[in-house]
Amino acid sequence: MSFTCSKWFVYVAVAVAAGATNAQPAAPKPSDLPGLTYEMPFFPEAKYDPAVPTPDSLLGFEVGSRPATPAQIEAVIQALAGKSPRAKLFEYARSHEGRALYYLVISSQANIQRLEQIRTDLDKLADPRSVSKEEGDRLAETLPAVAWMAYAIHGDEMSSSDAALALAYHLAAATDEPVKNMLEELVVIIDPLMNPDGRERCWKDVTENRTVQPSVDDQSLIHAQVWPSGRMNHYLFDMNRDWIFGTQPESRGRIAAAGRWHPQFFMESHEMWPQDTFLFQPGREPLNPNIPTNVRKWFEVFARDHAAAFDRLGWRYYTGEWNEEWYPGYSSSWGALRNAAENLYEQAQIISDGVRRREGTIQSYRESVHHQLVSSMANLETLQTHRRQVLRDYLAERRKNVSADGPYAARTFAVLPSANAGRLRAFTDLMTLQGFEMYTLQREFTASGKDRLGREFHDKPFSPGTILVPNRQPEAPLVAAMLEFDPHMTPEFLNEERRELLRFGRSRL
Repeated sequence: MSFTCSKWFVYVAVAVAAGATNAQPAAPKPSDLPGLTYEMPFFPEAKYDPAVPTPDSLLGFEVGSRPATPAQIEAVIQALAGKSPRAKLFEYARSHEGRALYYLVISSQANIQRLEQIRTDLDKLADPRSVSKEEGDRLAETLPAVAWMAYAIHGDEMSSSDAALALAYHLAAATDEPVKNMLEELVVIIDPLMNPDGRERCWKDVTENRTVQPSVDDQSLIHAQVWPSGRMNHYLFDMNRDWIFGTQPESRGRIAAAGRWHPQFFMESHEMWPQDTFLFQPGREPLNPNIPTNVRKWFEVFARDHAAAFDRLGWRYYTGEWNEEWYPGYSSSWGALRNAAENLYEQAQIISDGVRRREGTIQSYRESVHHQLVSSMANLETLQTHRRQVLRDYLAERRKNVSADGPYAARTFAVLPSANAGRLRAFTDLMTLQGFEMYTLQREFTASGKDRLGREFHDKPFSPGTILVPNRQPEAPLVAAMLEFDPHMTPEFLNEERRELLRFGRSRL
């Protein structure tokens, strides 16, 4: 039996080997899932300059049909900047893994040619002490408004970066009059990928765990990911908590870059749990008490236009349910505290292919990209429509920040000398990074005020080496949010918070 069995194995092996030269196994054919294909064009009527390469030609696939890698994103924005006279590319940081982070400035050709003058004038608008009232008013009437459009600070929130590519190409290459008119009035700054290391990690997980069959189960590894996922950067730091601390190289470069442009509108794009729909501002309480009046005013205006854009396409959305503006280290909160009207998006997360929703429909990855893209265009159109008033309001708030009669005039923060020189250096470095004004005492003086526990003191001596950070300065709201000791939530919110804790054992924050 043993001999016969071995002979049988030899016979089968020879037969298989002989047949292998005559037939190739058929590759698996992907299933056709009804609803997975999304064919709605992003800009159906648009015409483009043929000299500017399309993202599709650079990617090798239709933009938004699947996630682009960090290297592909870099290649697209470099090509746009190289071929479009409306675009200029800036590198602002390098990640821990050595990947470059960029922002792409897009405006009319005339604005691009005088970009440095525009930025110099924005410096004046941001610090009304540097110009006369008449000159400040003139700048608010004539300058283009600046929109900082920030995508994918969480690396596994993939759709936003692909929307950024589609937006960048449309603005850089479209020959339509509406786009040309928009770029006469706006300077659009696109940061297409704030976390390239996290996106690369997510993309690799998707590649390693997928097959030729599309996956629409949000519990599959393609959508659920494995630890540590792509959310954080290389050292697993959530950079959407880092805007006030600047601990990561990506954050430090971004804080400095955005600070130099003094945007009047600041947008950040995210994703949330896959069975949700789409969220945008305004948020709900608690709001940081230092969020300026102009920001609160424009919440509703941008939201109304945003909602109208989704209504026209029959898309679901909501506002005000769970995101709040208390912590100043989020992207949008940081922008708001620098007097920029702001928005935040949260698209239901679809990392690739699509996701089958509870009602049985499938939402494709490309549709999620389209949601992000329509949102960005709606916000830019609102900013264009209200450009002059947004700039006037921005200037009015900045004047309050530096006014002797303003809400921040009576307070200066004092940081006492310490033997911990490294800690003091880190503090002054952070203040400089944020663009704050500060002074070091050269001789002793006395003052009255309150300590960090709210206890009053009178005629207290402050020794040389004390660092003084006046709250009355151009970035006053952000100074206050970062340095004040005891900001208060409203009694109404605290009542809601108590009910939430008693009923469900959880916080609304």
